[in-house]
Amino acid sequence: MTGLHAPEWVTLIKPAGDILVANPFRNLWPFLLLPAMAAYASGQTAQTLPRRAEASWAAVWLAAAPGLVALCALYPALTAHGTIKTWRGVVYLMATPTIACLFLAWAVSRSIMRQWAVGQLFCASLPAGPRLAAAAQRVGIRARELPTSERECFVAGILRPTAFVSRGALDSLEESELEAALLHERAHIKGGDTRALFALGFLRDLAPWAGGQALEAFLAAREDRADRQAIQQAGRLDLASALLTLARPAAVTAAVLPMASDKGLDCRLKALLHDEAPTPQGWVARTAGALGLNGVLASWPVIQFELLAFF
Repeated sequence: MTGLHAPEWVTLIKPAGDILVANPFRNLWPFLLLPAMAAYASGQTAQTLPRRAEASWAAVWLAAAPGLVALCALYPALTAHGTIKTWRGVVYLMATPTIACLFLAWAVSRSIMRQWAVGQLFCASLPAGPRLAAAAQRVGIRARELPTSERECFVAGILRPTAFVSRGALDSLEESELEAALLHERAHIKGGDTRALFALGFLRDLAPWAGGQALEAFLAAREDRADRQAIQQAGRLDLASALLTLARPAAVTAAVLPMASDKGLDCRLKALLHDEAPTPQGWVARTAGALGLNGVLASWPVIQFELLAFF
């Protein structure tokens, strides 16, 4: 048995190489396929993360990965140059950059719309009344009052993160519960969670087919962190009571951080009452594997260049 010589190997794999790196679609398929692969890997791994503060670093990188892969894949598409002579040049130099620009414009427009919605919140809200203003001053945060009977309490804003509390919530919360809720929101503000959520929302929109599992895991980890910081000054029962009072159905959003949603509420209450679920085994190794795969996917433009030179 004799092995194939290098030229024969090149001849055998050249068709696959042409498809991947040397055809007019070589900049188009990466930003359509690679972020989807990254989203699948991140989503499956995020489901194994503990919904606790120590998994925050893993969740944020898993949530960001599909968008970062998309950015890396978009770069060669947006910077392609050459002369259009055939239909291949039209695909490579016109169609592909146009589609890439549409992806980028979609993500930018979605971010602008979310911030416009936050601006509308500031416009619709009122300066904090005496009770809310006094509680916010004790906690050391900015707060505004929403003139609605719904029980709302959340943080919004990038440059000046602010706690928004509705009149319905103020009527439903005791003084100790209100202070516990504001301490929770202060942890979000000091942790820069609204800015992180804005960035993750933009990256998720670059890969719009990505599911929300990684972002949900990030939110769960940050909620656990905020709960833990709040009970350092507030009573556990006061915070748990505030969570039950303010809990309501809520979808994953990249604009505001609600105090309490129905997703993961039971886990948060168990953690507050010292009945935490056991930490899943092997989540660090699985996260490292998923991030390693995502790193390879993000490196595709460099790999493609080397393969193109080889072929």
